[in-house]
Amino acid sequence: MNARNDVKRPSDQSLDARLVLAAAQLRFAARVDFLVARWLERCATNVEAAQRLFKTDRKPTREFGMGVSLVVSSPRWDESP
Repeated sequence: MNARNDVKRPSDQSLDARLVLAAAQLRFAARVDFLVARWLERCATNVEAAQRLFKTDRKPTREFGMGVSLVVSSPRWDESP
């Protein structure tokens, strides 16, 4: 009779499966959050680098002494900050 009490009922097994699934979902969500945060950090770093680049190259320059401009001017870039 004691052996019967050690056997898990189907409802107990499904409860355990739900807990395992919930834990796996939480781990997966945490991993996705980490990867998205790292990706956003890289994007922000790239944006900052691009802003520094365009901040120094706002006005067309005359390189090579022949009027050749290395920077394409845009009306939006010529506005004062």
